[in-house]
Amino acid sequence: MIEMGVINLEDIESGMILCRDIISKNGLVLLKAGQEITEKNLGILRIWGITEADIKGIDKEEILDKKTAEIDPRILEEATTKAREIFRHTDLGHPFIKELFRLVMLRLARDLS
Repeated sequence: MIEMGVINLEDIESGMILCRDIISKNGLVLLKAGQEITEKNLGILRIWGITEADIKGIDKEEILDKKTAEIDPRILEEATTKAREIFRHTDLGHPFIKELFRLVMLRLARDLS
């Protein structure tokens, strides 16, 4: 079975392959499934306000692992602690909150670096 996952546009790189068509809010097909992503495609998606895409062979956990591996473990621990404090009254099991927590934690880690 081919692994796929909807990931943030900021995590998409040239050479990745789309699993599903990317369709604008107006119903216009911007990119077709099976198409290889290029830098030009990424620019078009940004212009149209697209924030994520379904990509073959990758998932959010893999992206998170890659991003966190690039961060000093002490800084990552401090950022995670601060993010947990911010989100202490939320349900971290909820998909939206989980993604927001991830983004906040990465932003805090970047700010602490």
